[in-house]
Amino acid sequence: MTLDERIRKALRANSKWQGSPEELWGRISSQLNKEAKRSRQPLWLGTAAAAVVLLALLLHTVWNPLPPQPPEVEQAAPMRMLSSALPELEPRVVRAGEEVQLALDIHLAGGVPETQPQLEIWKEDGQESALVSELDLSGVELLRDGFLTITAPSEPGSYRLVVRGTVKDQNELYGIYAEETIVIEAKGEPQ
Repeated sequence: MTLDERIRKALRANSKWQGSPEELWGRISSQLNKEAKRSRQPLWLGTAAAAVVLLALLLHTVWNPLPPQPPEVEQAAPMRMLSSALPELEPRVVRAGEEVQLALDIHLAGGVPETQPQLEIWKEDGQESALVSELDLSGVELLRDGFLTITAPSEPGSYRLVVRGTVKDQNELYGIYAEETIVIEAKGEPQ
């Protein structure tokens, strides 16, 4: 006996249906007709919806293009700095306690550690210099203003004012530097 014949024999023996196959199909087909048929939407409606979506994407791309990609650089170009010797300026003569403005040199400082900006006041006597005062400064204010206003020392003499340090602002590191020599005149001296 073949496999097909064994399957048919097993189905006949275990089947609860005693009628003919035509009667079984008649019952099944009558139940199929009772189900509601789905209405199909026209084919052009799906095509139109896809066209609208593609048109919207195209217009979005035209009005909002992607920014150009920066070129890939194997190694960053080294920063070069140009410096020149400036002529020695005559020291500025000021009165004791007078306000002095220092113009700041603010530049990008790549590759240097971040340091708190400071004002150093050096008293110069001939060939020697002595540190008189050292003050921490607010780097954000220095970046914003571009200059530093200080009060001149009260003792007469020659002073060198030095501002140096770095400030981090918006993920960029800026170097700050200024240097100027001032002379504080004695009370009886004319300016």
